[in-house]
Amino acid sequence: MNILMICYYYPPLADVGSKRSVAFSKYFKKHGWNPYVLSVKNPDKHYCIIGKEKSPEGVNTEYSYSIINLYWIFGKMNGALSMLCNFLGYKLARNYFYEFLCCPDHFIGWIPLTLLKGARMVKKNNIDAVYVSCSPFSAAIIGLLLKRMSGKPLILDFRDPFFIDDRNYFNITNIRRHIIKWFQKLYLEYTDLLFVTSEETRQMYIKAYPCIKDKIFTIYNGFDSAVFYNNKLIKYEKFTIIYTGEFYDFGPNHNVYTDLFFRALAYLKEKRVLSSENFQFLYFGNRYQMIASIADQYGIPDLVQVQSQIPYHEMLEKVSRSHLMLLKIVKFMISTKLYDAIPLNIPFLAIIPHGEVEEIIQKYSPASYILTENNNFLDVANDICDGMKKYKTEGMPNNHIQEFLGDFLRENMTLKMMQIVDDKILKNSFLN
Repeated sequence: MNILMICYYYPPLADVGSKRSVAFSKYFKKHGWNPYVLSVKNPDKHYCIIGKEKSPEGVNTEYSYSIINLYWIFGKMNGALSMLCNFLGYKLARNYFYEFLCCPDHFIGWIPLTLLKGARMVKKNNIDAVYVSCSPFSAAIIGLLLKRMSGKPLILDFRDPFFIDDRNYFNITNIRRHIIKWFQKLYLEYTDLLFVTSEETRQMYIKAYPCIKDKIFTIYNGFDSAVFYNNKLIKYEKFTIIYTGEFYDFGPNHNVYTDLFFRALAYLKEKRVLSSENFQFLYFGNRYQMIASIADQYGIPDLVQVQSQIPYHEMLEKVSRSHLMLLKIVKFMISTKLYDAIPLNIPFLAIIPHGEVEEIIQKYSPASYILTENNNFLDVANDICDGMKKYKTEGMPNNHIQEFLGDFLRENMTLKMMQIVDDKILKNSFLN
């Protein structure tokens, strides 16, 4: 099978969003398919991390230019408008340029040249199917148009849910809400296969769109066996809780979850249980300034160390040296941090809603602490103290690493995906 993969996030981009597509392309190639990847030549540096990563060996990778950076342009325009409104005594509640002119997102400048290049690649390489990794969800428009132009089946891979019709999740205007829902309905109606990363997401979509029940499947993110996992590094001298990546601050109860954790640290500092001599909370990610500000608000800047995002292999090393990983999630999404920590034998301090992630942690990480919005900051404080005590006495149970490895290897996830595509698309194509 020759498959065209439309992937905005792909090497040299170092964002976590590229890892799923990289693994798919690598294992497609290993197991007999011919992947042809089309990515972005000039990514938006405000949203992307340009690293030194390379495409998997043997995977044909080409690039196309985005003709305009709407995020930068509309950011400047909104800044000017905000200054004018402030002068007149008004305050803008949101960036209305983004709200009304960036649909489905602000990456739409990548569509024109990518569509043209994709059409040439479909013809030149005798492509059998088109795969699109989302986000950005504007990339799905490229897939729909290529399907219409070439007649080739379309496979959409939603690394995150596109839209949740819940006002607690996204503070957007009703007009944008209706526009985004229209795009989602269009995507789901015309795609031949839709892959999502959690069973909760799949059930959510089936409930909202029963007609797609037979073409939506769960392929978990998992982890790559080729990644270096070292769970025997010496731990930090200070008891360390670590958090990496996006620090979610939207969705139901996220302010509650944030308050539970930082209030617990403040309480333990006040009780002289924690100090800068025996404890540190490490944060690595793009929201480091926000975390530093939160630490100041709670009076614990001496307990918190923040830094911008670091390369993946460095992040794994720091996770391995930590004692607990703080986990926050958005409902229906399974954070990639889940797949990083368990093979490294790191328990979680998980402040999360009930659901699928909770069940996975309970199954594979018996030492982890799971708290919800029904708990209070004293519960979080007690769990931190319990973790410190168990590490001192070597009483911390190990994660079920081998069982986890058997269930969530990315190579196995890819083989499952290939089998679904073979059953649902290729066989039907050959029969027709």
